[in-house]
Amino acid sequence: MGSASKELRTIGWRVGWVTGPAEILHDVRLVGLTNVVCQVGIAQEAVTAALAAPDADADVAAATATWRERCETILDQLSGLPVVRPHGGWSLLIDTRPLGLSPAGLSRRLFERAKVAATPMDGWGPSGAHHLRLVFANEPVDRLGDLRERFRLAL
Repeated sequence: MGSASKELRTIGWRVGWVTGPAEILHDVRLVGLTNVVCQVGIAQEAVTAALAAPDADADVAAATATWRERCETILDQLSGLPVVRPHGGWSLLIDTRPLGLSPAGLSRRLFERAKVAATPMDGWGPSGAHHLRLVFANEPVDRLGDLRERFRLAL
């Protein structure tokens, strides 16, 4: 399984794919048809072009390296806080329970006191009520370098 939304950084396109044994793909297709909004043709063509580009693998590798650097910067800046180390991607979670705050409360404090936007994960599953999400998809490392101080201001 894969998706252009994540691998190609085309968040709004919502184009994905599944490969596998023929005997299960029929069922996968049925689930997809009943649970996923139909894709627009232009997005499908754009994803096809992006995947077929000669530098597609290098582009994904470069993006992954950039996200890894950003993630490591945040993990360093927030060492000592209850951060959930991600295994990839462009976001990470903070468990707000040890901080004595709700995700919404910490989100509000971060925004009002430190100009940091973070998403409370309420409604994102059973453990969402305890987590705040920091997205670093477009945050250059130099903008993340004072995150420790910003969190100190918020807390």
